[in-house]
Amino acid sequence: MRTATMLIAPPPRVPFDDPVQPAAGQIPLPFPGLTPVLPAPVERGDAAPLRERAARFMQALVEVLSAERPVRQMAAWMAPDVYAQLTSRMTVHARVPLRARSARGARIVSVHVSMVHAEAAEIAGRMVHRGRSRAIAVRLELQTTHRGEKVWRCTALTWA
Repeated sequence: MRTATMLIAPPPRVPFDDPVQPAAGQIPLPFPGLTPVLPAPVERGDAAPLRERAARFMQALVEVLSAERPVRQMAAWMAPDVYAQLTSRMTVHARVPLRARSARGARIVSVHVSMVHAEAAEIAGRMVHRGRSRAIAVRLELQTTHRGEKVWRCTALTWA
């Protein structure tokens, strides 16, 4: 009598001597003899004028999120509802006892700018704090102040 496991065909033997080419969109591991191909950040639209300003804004935001900078310094950069969201989150965070501060503060290590249209940009960033990586995403919109000046203001913020 045959059992069910005997009816299953054995898997084909795959030779491991032949080099395997990665599939389209796949990043190869750094095996000897293969050069890894890393994806380059893609920026849509003309993001060059905003890139440096966005990086400085994201660094300041990271310092606020890690309690190294006061929240009130971000008020001029943010829409009122986003600023209220940030202050309420930081108020809840302030009730938790702080751990010992590390020698290096929080820092932004990558910024990717995507121009949605001429007056709006979505920025994704990665911060490193206490050896952990976290993601931050903001939307900046070009708004007119009461003086008639055009300024970039954060209208949406999320982090994980």
